[in-house]
Amino acid sequence: MNVASGIASGWFPRAAGSELRDQPFPCGVCEAPSAPPAAFTERHLQCVWADDRLRPQILATAAGERVQVEHPGEWNTGPGPDFLNAALRVGPELRRLTGDVEIHIRPADWQRHRHAEDPRYRRVCAHVAFYPGTLPAAELPAGALQIALRPALDALPDFSFDNIDLMAYPVAARATPPPCRAAMSRLTPPQRGAALDAAGETRLRRRAELLQSAMLDRGPAQVIYEEVLAALGYRPNKAPFRRLARLLPLDRLREKSAGDPIRAYALLMGCGSLLPDPTSKRAWDDATKSFLRRCWDAWWPLSDEFLARRLPRADWARTGIRPANRPERRLMAAALLFAPSPSLPERIAAIAQHPRGVSTDRLLALFDLPDAPYWSNRLSFSSAPAPEPVALVGQSRAQAILVNLLLPAFAAMGAPAEAWKAMLDDLPAEESNELIQQTALRLFGPDHTPRLYRSGLRRQGLIQIHHDYCLGDRSLCAACPFPKTVESLAP
Repeated sequence: MNVASGIASGWFPRAAGSELRDQPFPCGVCEAPSAPPAAFTERHLQCVWADDRLRPQILATAAGERVQVEHPGEWNTGPGPDFLNAALRVGPELRRLTGDVEIHIRPADWQRHRHAEDPRYRRVCAHVAFYPGTLPAAELPAGALQIALRPALDALPDFSFDNIDLMAYPVAARATPPPCRAAMSRLTPPQRGAALDAAGETRLRRRAELLQSAMLDRGPAQVIYEEVLAALGYRPNKAPFRRLARLLPLDRLREKSAGDPIRAYALLMGCGSLLPDPTSKRAWDDATKSFLRRCWDAWWPLSDEFLARRLPRADWARTGIRPANRPERRLMAAALLFAPSPSLPERIAAIAQHPRGVSTDRLLALFDLPDAPYWSNRLSFSSAPAPEPVALVGQSRAQAILVNLLLPAFAAMGAPAEAWKAMLDDLPAEESNELIQQTALRLFGPDHTPRLYRSGLRRQGLIQIHHDYCLGDRSLCAACPFPKTVESLAP
């Protein structure tokens, strides 16, 4: 399975003119696009610092002193350092250091953003960067620590930036009405649509670049495996599904299952600590007991080998999950997609090279699994069979995988752009969500028609605009460059 050396120029042509973040915001929070793109942004690092579930318990300064975060500080939604009034414990004597914290990807970003010249940064007690490196002490406020996150994060086997939900963290309050709305109102409907199309292609192109970088590192098949499992988990279980894909890599799954979906399912359930004991005295029907016995017969001989790779059962979100989306069911979908030959990555690789592309329906059919063992009409081990079949991967989830994974993966793997270009305007629309609705409200006002962003590409555009501008803007819209970009599109 091949990976291209770069995204071909024919892919996402409208994105070429929509690099709207060529300059950072005046506060320096936004990073200008770079090539190849990183798998994370400064925003991800801010989330890591703010959340003690993500932040390593012990960090170290560039001088080798241990650092414990007593309080990360208050997330600053205005100009100045990222976090205000933080408290740190430093060194063997645990001396207490208080002040503000500034987060960057690279140490040199402090100089690039000219923070030393800005009096708002004089109380910075810690300069935290992802990559190791040091600045001259004179560049920073007196006594400021220099901390690198990467060594500590690399030591956490389950950490992945992909599992961070940026929407779960503070977002700056917005001006009402925001200036982008007035700028959009001066565009004709076709021009508004064109702006969303360009932003949508920018999002897909960046997604393709990130997938391409991951494929060069871990191989296309493993990356597709990880991304599909994460998508099957939805938001509540996205992280444990991705960790499971890392703990039980695709090549091991296929080797140990020998192409048998039941054996693959048993391995996934066993490594996920989700396989029930069939000898327990639960009120299961005979079909359930028989199915679980088959799974245990496949899992038991391999359980010692995978004991160290098991995911704690407590990692799974189990409350508030729709029965059809429970991980026990989704893992059967994974087993059916990845154990047989040709597996899903092989089928995707073959489709990617089709000289004329294929239809959306054919791509969605990849996730149509009508003959699933046991789970075709079951919602749980304890429930009675449903009178009608229950899809393992619903239509809306398959559409989301097509938009967020398949099409960008084709570009990453060097598929001929001309064969797939027509699909960009015919992408199925993901289900609307709060992010899409709030961004549309900000851009178009309360009386707009949702027909403007009915297509899948334009919904991707709304998501991209939100991440490019709204998440990074800490000026309450006053310094956001997006309105000027919109005004440049007006006749």
